[in-house]
Amino acid sequence: MLRIVIGISLVLLFSGCTKKVQVDIKPYVTMHKNAQQTTKVNFIEVNDNRETQMVSTILNKDEIIAKYPLSNDLKTWYKEAMIRELKNAKLYDEKNNSYLDVSINIKKIDATYKKYSLDKKNMQVNISLELVVVKGEKIITSNININQSVYKPMILDAEGFESILNESMRDSVSNAVHILIKKL
Repeated sequence: MLRIVIGISLVLLFSGCTKKVQVDIKPYVTMHKNAQQTTKVNFIEVNDNRETQMVSTILNKDEIIAKYPLSNDLKTWYKEAMIRELKNAKLYDEKNNSYLDVSINIKKIDATYKKYSLDKKNMQVNISLELVVVKGEKIITSNININQSVYKPMILDAEGFESILNESMRDSVSNAVHILIKKL
């Protein structure tokens, strides 16, 4: 009996001490329920033009304590999210017969947490995308910038970044489709 109690205690102790080393992004949920269009677009590609694959950073003053990548492939996540949202808004041309080609360039995804900061907004997320629409010979680009900040009392690992990154990335897709609808 004593061995069972010790075994359970050790499992609980070690399971509580594990740290996440990657940020998980949930699948995209569509947001444009009433913005249906008659024009169709071909969604061509997502390009990841970020300078670094590290997305989340914990700082103590100006010193980097930890950096975390995403567990998801961003190109795949954005492609699936954009197609899902374009289908929901009835913009997506399944057969690629449209004269409008759309692509996304990921320029920046960055979340920073300032440890021991008394700032009311000690966590900041910046996402920068470029929406590219090609109409025959004409190229129209739009920049999408999402800047959010919150107060987090303590972040110990990558899991602390997940909620704000999930929200910000969803917002970036929603904004991209919203801008696309306005451009059409």
